[in-house]
Amino acid sequence: MTGMRGKKCKIGITTFVTILSVFSVVMQGFTVCATAEEPVPTGPDWAMDAAAAPAVVAEGAILMDVDTGVVFYEKNIHEKYYPASITKLLTCLVAAENSELTDVVKFSHEAVFGIESGSSHIGIDEGEELTMKDCYYGALLESANEVCSGIAEHVGGSVEGFAAMMNEKVKELGGNESNFVNANGLHNDNHYTSAYDMALIGQAFAKNEMLLEISGTDFYHIDATAAQPDEIDLRHHHRMLPGCQLSKARPYEYMIGGKNGFTSIARTTLVTFAKKDGHRLVCVLLKDENPHHYTDTLSLFEYGFACYENPSLKDQIDAKTKELQGKQEVSENETSEDGIVAASAGTAALGDGAGISAGGNGTEGLGLDEMDRRVDNVGKDKASGRTGEADAEKEVRYKTGKGQTGSIPVLTIVVTVVAAAAVSVCGVIFYRNYMQEMERRRRRAEIMARHRARREAG
Repeated sequence: MTGMRGKKCKIGITTFVTILSVFSVVMQGFTVCATAEEPVPTGPDWAMDAAAAPAVVAEGAILMDVDTGVVFYEKNIHEKYYPASITKLLTCLVAAENSELTDVVKFSHEAVFGIESGSSHIGIDEGEELTMKDCYYGALLESANEVCSGIAEHVGGSVEGFAAMMNEKVKELGGNESNFVNANGLHNDNHYTSAYDMALIGQAFAKNEMLLEISGTDFYHIDATAAQPDEIDLRHHHRMLPGCQLSKARPYEYMIGGKNGFTSIARTTLVTFAKKDGHRLVCVLLKDENPHHYTDTLSLFEYGFACYENPSLKDQIDAKTKELQGKQEVSENETSEDGIVAASAGTAALGDGAGISAGGNGTEGLGLDEMDRRVDNVGKDKASGRTGEADAEKEVRYKTGKGQTGSIPVLTIVVTVVAAAAVSVCGVIFYRNYMQEMERRRRRAEIMARHRARREAG
């Protein structure tokens, strides 16, 4: 009898595993079919003028008005991406708020040799010195990683201390989707941001006239000194900058500054500032591919500046501007009121510290969190009691040999139910993926049709 039960158990398990294997193969095949096609440009999640909005290759993108914060275009703006060297915009912003241009940065062994071999640098040696002004040019034009580490150590005491200042600054700007662990953007799994947070950083950066001017300089020369014996020429690597001295330049007459980045994991990242007819825009692209980051940026700027010229959009832009200004005023008022309430609450807490246990039944003075916790525990205790009873019942059945329905062993029923549940789950997953693939293909067809229409119209 025991042998028969063991054999049935093995058969049931084998059947269950076979079913799962078959569905796994089917799902893998479906996934391969869904991802076999080459990626195409995709449209925005939202745009001020959806009919005229361009499709971009970058996985994350945003176009924002620098002076008002109005967003004209967004695509995956709250997704996590690695920023690479556009990190240096935040590095310079934090440093500018906590140092002087005349500060002298002395480079430590760690600052010089702690960067990845072969990464961007300007050849500064251990013990050499640069002014903070020269450091800004080195960081923003040549993307010098050792310079950024030197800035971090000078301002924050250490790279870790400076990274904490960077994260605090992002929160101050209203961002909560970033975490920075270094000052140069070299890859770290815990060093990430979002397009929206980078737009907030770019907005603040552009409002610093000194930094914006440096980021829009095509050439800068660092003179040799007793503390730094080399003559160093710096050239901006953003090819859209008017006057860019590097090959394959793509000058854009309205560009006033920016920063590019790249790592093999982050791919190409780009932040660009442009000004036309008094309007200033910041464009952020994350996980783009060369040379699409330049064509994407150009398309977004052309679209954005055209929005200002569209009478039908003027009211929409003005309304969003007022809405954002209203939110800022409310936020400032709440911050002020919170300070008063917190002070009052602190005083009350000092006077009523014994209120938690003052009630006759021990609950009158409880806070909502404590009451919720007790209620949750009661539910858990009851569930635990039911679980214990169920386990005891199973134990009795096992020892007495009971638990069969007719001539069908309980084990067979259990295996059948589990197998049916597994089939149902796989079916649901298959159906969901199928619907997602159909939606992806539909979206792709719409995008391609829009592209064809634009080409024909052009």
